[in-house]
Amino acid sequence: MSKNINKKENIMSVKNIIIFFLVGVILILGGILLFSNIQNNPSSANQDNSTAQNNPSSTAQINSGPQPRILVSEEEWDFGKVTQGEKPTHIFIVKNGGEGDLIIDSLKGSCPCIETSISTNLIRPGESAELKVSYDTTDYAGKDEKHLHIYSNDPQVPDKRINLLVETERPKGPYLEE
Repeated sequence: MSKNINKKENIMSVKNIIIFFLVGVILILGGILLFSNIQNNPSSANQDNSTAQNNPSSTAQINSGPQPRILVSEEEWDFGKVTQGEKPTHIFIVKNGGEGDLIIDSLKGSCPCIETSISTNLIRPGESAELKVSYDTTDYAGKDEKHLHIYSNDPQVPDKRINLLVETERPKGPYLEE
């Protein structure tokens, strides 16, 4: 009987050792995860700054230096009715309404049918640039809407979007479909 009790005590002590070992492993892994999480996330003082970086309006408040401000003559332009194959063009005026230099990083149309060029990528405060936009209607018929994105260093509007509209009519003639 005493051997049976000793055997049970040995089994219990082995179980206790295993439980103690598992708890220790869990605590160590938890500590590692917590430490790596602290290393990957900024401190609470820096979290306010990183939140501000994700919110352009608060970035402008933190950065007290002179800031650029992009202004565009039109936020939407309708080229009207054109014949398929034409390339209607419009010149937008991009002005810097801020106090810092406005830098146009890039221009990107929503399709290859949008062609752009700008007179300068650096616009000083109070100055402006001409943005020439052409819409190639060769592959389009009917009403169409595309977009132009102006990427700049304006902290309030880093991606200025311009809507472009056109209605393309197929050419008419004696041998063409109507």
